[in-house]
Amino acid sequence: MRSFSILVVDDQPAVLAALENAIRAFFPSARILLSSNADEAWNLVHQYRPDIVLSDIAMPTGISGLELCTRIKANPDLRTTYVILMTAFSHAEWQGQAIQHRADAFLRKPFRLPELQEKLEAALRAIELFQARHVQTPESPAAGDDLLSLLTSILRLRSPSLVELVNPLMQTCRWLSEHTEELPEEERPLLPLAGFVYVLGRLALPDQLLQEPLTRSGYLSHELMIQVLLGAATLCHQHPRLAPAAPIVGAICENYDGSGVPEGRRAWEIPLAARLLRLAVDFEEMLWSSPQSAVVVAAHMERFARQAYDVQLIPLILQYANLRETAHDMLATGLHELRPGMMLAHDIQTRSGLKLATAGTVVTERLLERLLRYHAHDPIVGIILIHRSSETR
Repeated sequence: MRSFSILVVDDQPAVLAALENAIRAFFPSARILLSSNADEAWNLVHQYRPDIVLSDIAMPTGISGLELCTRIKANPDLRTTYVILMTAFSHAEWQGQAIQHRADAFLRKPFRLPELQEKLEAALRAIELFQARHVQTPESPAAGDDLLSLLTSILRLRSPSLVELVNPLMQTCRWLSEHTEELPEEERPLLPLAGFVYVLGRLALPDQLLQEPLTRSGYLSHELMIQVLLGAATLCHQHPRLAPAAPIVGAICENYDGSGVPEGRRAWEIPLAARLLRLAVDFEEMLWSSPQSAVVVAAHMERFARQAYDVQLIPLILQYANLRETAHDMLATGLHELRPGMMLAHDIQTRSGLKLATAGTVVTERLLERLLRYHAHDPIVGIILIHRSSETR
């Protein structure tokens, strides 16, 4: 969803211009609306229905950004509008009010460009996920949606920043579940649910640890992180919809080499869904807690393959990171759709860990024969990405 509309509200012309230029640089196809006061912005919201509203909190005249947010969130017709509030005030001065007014995210002024881009990327993922969840299917009963909505509201009351983690984590879980052939079909919808329950489990942490990632360098970032598992388990036992996620979340802190907790399980003793969830959590939390790019984070995780992560699953997170960062330059294809002249956009690795080709390799007839030969007895992991520009060679 890179083609979207955004309304930017700030009483300072210089700030409006800076935000417009930055957004246009990040998202050239975005439709940008500008307003110098929240009263005018409210009219523009009704007229143009922007996907995102990025508004300053304090306004010298008329209603405030907080009141604008409240009006948007109170209108059922605007329920998909994602609101990001900006402020130069200290955290203690504005957070309580902002939570009460149901803002989706917050941006501190003066803003940093990487943080602005990150907030907008999170907003787009949240909107896409919301739209996907509200397509009515037999597999997504309204009661289930009501439960998740209620739990999300509870999560927002304690920590709005954790709400920002939920949507990208569930999206990553969903992608990994769809591209892991060995994962049983009945477990695929459980992985995004487990990601959601994991974030809820973080509510068991004290305030000073809420922003800390679960792990660092393959191990728990703090001994109290074990409380996340206990909190998630407690929630799972309270509702039948959440119960199937319990075994997945319960094994998320196990390391592939047996050095994890709570049981020291290793390799295939750890449920496959739990190994995938660990990848998704560490990947998204590193992005959430630092300004690194997706590709850099995935490369960092690769260093801990065989210790913390299943080496056979690492290619999946590398592929996903590349898609997240340069999707417009890449095309996903199947092995049998590869043609000579196409250029690989990532390494091709088999389930046993054998690397058959590296990123930048141009496909030849000989390479195709080699890939097909190995795939027959040692399957290639994940998808195959090629540079879009080489598709027609």
